[in-house]
Amino acid sequence: MNRVLLSLALLAGPFVTVQAQTAPAAPTEPRTIETITATSSKGYSIRVPSGWTPLKNVPGADVAFINKTIGALRPTVTVVVQDIPAELKATLADVRDINERRMPEVVTKLKFLGEKNVKVSGQPAILWSYTGDGEGGTVRWTQIFTLKNNRLYTATLMLPSGTPADLAEQGRAILTSMTLK
Repeated sequence: MNRVLLSLALLAGPFVTVQAQTAPAAPTEPRTIETITATSSKGYSIRVPSGWTPLKNVPGADVAFINKTIGALRPTVTVVVQDIPAELKATLADVRDINERRMPEVVTKLKFLGEKNVKVSGQPAILWSYTGDGEGGTVRWTQIFTLKNNRLYTATLMLPSGTPADLAEQGRAILTSMTLK
């Protein structure tokens, strides 16, 4: 029963995968930032290097950053935070299983590349890598998700095919910099 309720709770919120975003047709001069630590009132922080531009009003995302256009797409890092009702007694394994079942509905031409158990601020977390079609080309997602105090934190890196290695490494460093408060 709890899995059904957890599924409904997760469906009510945004899915943990943020779709690839196409580059704007007429880009304006991007506002670059120096390396900063973005701290959220929702209980986490991430470090973002210069060259990544903050985006506002990304549906479902607490924070989002983009980088220079690669082909028709821009590398993107997002963090989504979802509160899960305590009475559901959700585990990280429950969230993992539900999201795994939903992925083929959300990601076209999904190819799952791997899963690894990791830690975020001492909390168990799951790191996923997968590829699929974005809006404008093939993309690779790297995603880390963890639960703390009935709150699901999901950080997602989306890289278009052909992203230079140094930029991909910057994106991965943003994900691994996430700390929980």
